[in-house]
Amino acid sequence: MRIGIILHGPEIVDVGSARKIIGIFNKEHDVTAKLGGTMGRTAVLDAGLENVIDISRGQTPSETINAMRDDIDLAILLNHGKTLDTGRYFGSIVASRLDNEVPFVHIESPDHNGRIIYYYPHAKRCAEFVSNLLTGNDENYNLPVELGIPEPSFVRIDGDRIIRRIGGGFRGENIRLDGVVIGEITDSDIEIECRDGKITGLKGIKEKPHGIEKLKNRRIDLLTARVKTGGIRRTKSRPKIVDIVSSPGKIAIIDHAAESTFELIKGAGLVITIGDDTTTIAADILARLGVPVIGIIDGDIDGVLKNTVVPEGSIIIRVMAGFDDVVGKELSHELMRGKQPLIFDKDELTSKILAFAEKYVVEVTYY
Repeated sequence: MRIGIILHGPEIVDVGSARKIIGIFNKEHDVTAKLGGTMGRTAVLDAGLENVIDISRGQTPSETINAMRDDIDLAILLNHGKTLDTGRYFGSIVASRLDNEVPFVHIESPDHNGRIIYYYPHAKRCAEFVSNLLTGNDENYNLPVELGIPEPSFVRIDGDRIIRRIGGGFRGENIRLDGVVIGEITDSDIEIECRDGKITGLKGIKEKPHGIEKLKNRRIDLLTARVKTGGIRRTKSRPKIVDIVSSPGKIAIIDHAAESTFELIKGAGLVITIGDDTTTIAADILARLGVPVIGIIDGDIDGVLKNTVVPEGSIIIRVMAGFDDVVGKELSHELMRGKQPLIFDKDELTSKILAFAEKYVVEVTYY
């Protein structure tokens, strides 16, 4: 049987479930394993599974499954949610976005009293097949099989308003819209409202004005926007660091889009990052790839990622509060002339950036 295993998030890799379950299916079946998302990719690199799990594309699980439908006989979502209920909720969202041509089975938290879930009647036999296969092996998984309900429309239209309901969040967690922290969750009943592609209302969220400000020049499509809550990587891991090899190359700029780091830095030998969390996340990723950063921050960090590392050879420039965006925009426009230069000299570029940002600089840290 041709089986597509689609992994979501770093936790399923960090706890060891991904390696074990892919190994079980590989014994008797033709398995293609793929993963989307940024921090899941770093987990795959840390685990040394990049030759087992395809991390080349940053698609969502539903996009990945729909793209694979002609090449597989069964799609399996492998996930490890914050709780069993949040995992179920996530699976129901994925199920609701599938074209329903390929049988879909969801394995949730297999090493932590999880479940095997199917969402459409025709997939029940597939769920039982998965259960039997996982039970009859050395790991001896014994996961109950249950029927899930595809999440009904989580976006509704009310006049000129588009409203999206958010599930799986807990009080005190941050909430991110397309990678930007827009606030802190205050209630389990969470909604985001937009008019004409702009955020006009938040429910169950204490707004972060600076985050909303960052999105003012973007058009938000609530149907396709990526909304995430809580930490980006909840499990601890040992980062697999690559040694820095200095050589001329392309410069990339990441401006409040850290979760698209892999797509944005292709071929780059140096990356300029704008924003505290952007710099933290991108630097942690780039340490695995041996690419240094010049980070522009202002100390306004939301802490979406803990226990991070910074690539050797990096420089972090802290500017006055609220001026990281200002410096980033001016830097991109004036220094880069709106384009990505093909060749750089790191020392010369650093000197230019420090001279350009001189009136805003509070502290410079070298790694």
